[in-house]
Amino acid sequence: MRNRTEEINVRVYKTEKNTIRRKAKKCGMNMSEYLRSLGTGAAVREAPRRELMLAYQKLTTLHDTVRYELAMRDFDEALTEIESLLLRAYHGKEDADGGDEDLGNP
Repeated sequence: MRNRTEEINVRVYKTEKNTIRRKAKKCGMNMSEYLRSLGTGAAVREAPRRELMLAYQKLTTLHDTVRYELAMRDFDEALTEIESLLLRAYHGKEDADGGDEDLGNP
């Protein structure tokens, strides 16, 4: 692992510092990570709320239990649509292949 050796000092108002800290926290980063990401043009997004991930995990588990029941076709389609909506909320858009591999292990 490389150690960072260079330092950049920036003067800000207290309100600006608080705003940066708050935004970094929403993205699951500390202020240094957040500012480095912004400065290098990396994508910065708010981290999903824990509740959203729990809902997705429970919904996926439920869907897996009924997926192969032919009598439950309408229920299966509704669950698929809900999963898609949750993934779009999480990612900002649905994966091209409809997968959830970058969600970790939902």
